[in-house]
Amino acid sequence: MSATAGETVTGDAPPATTLRPSFDGVTPPAPHAPAVDPAVRLSHVTKRYGSGPLVLDDVSLDIAPGEFVCLLGASGCGKSTLLNLIAGLEPLTSGGIETPSSGAAVMFQESALMPWLTARKNVELALRLRGVPRGERRAEAQRLLETVNLGEAGDKRPHELSGGMRQRVALARALAQDRPVLLMDEPFAALDAITRDLLHEELERVWRATGRTIVFVTHNVREAARLGQRVILLTSRPGRIAGEWKVAATTGRRIESPEVAALATEITTELRKEIRRNAQ
Repeated sequence: MSATAGETVTGDAPPATTLRPSFDGVTPPAPHAPAVDPAVRLSHVTKRYGSGPLVLDDVSLDIAPGEFVCLLGASGCGKSTLLNLIAGLEPLTSGGIETPSSGAAVMFQESALMPWLTARKNVELALRLRGVPRGERRAEAQRLLETVNLGEAGDKRPHELSGGMRQRVALARALAQDRPVLLMDEPFAALDAITRDLLHEELERVWRATGRTIVFVTHNVREAARLGQRVILLTSRPGRIAGEWKVAATTGRRIESPEVAALATEITTELRKEIRRNAQ
């Protein structure tokens, strides 16, 4: 899928690119695959608050089913606003957004768990709102907690959990909504580096196991390079798509992997250009 908006600067990260094997020096053509409708489609999306300046300007982007896309950019570039628009939490100024009829689940930087409920009851609440019968909620909530490796913490309340554990409960609660698209707004930003790295592994495992389409907002370049199948760089306000990097092989990546470092360096170069351009 392609992403274009405004004046686009596209980057391709050599360390993340793989070629199909060749025979006798000739690269065989890619097998024909039927077209698949995107899970999320943004068409010329523009956002302005009142009579103020543009926040987002003519953003068009297709996100395939099951794809993991990271939205990256400097603070204030409109990343979170774009996520809120996809979630339907804010109205568009102009343009169009197509999402699955069931909508999208959202996970924010703060876990926002109900402090008087246990971890399991927090997940059960989402199941209740989804209409899951009372007799099935406990077992399903336990299954979801086990999906995020918190099977033993179901009876603990949020104040008894670490920050990373609370975010895992929030992830289980988001999964409980059973929606094909998961929107994540800097969910690990407040965590220490070691905990964040562990949650990267957990999120990648859950993504592969569930097949969710994930749109992940971050200002951390390494995090985007570590997690995303595709990284979209937004300009400073107004937010436009300034670059796109596709990662062919995502299995086995770690935050310290050479290919992650190389991709992060390339993206950072473009990000600095955008920041300098905005400062002039």
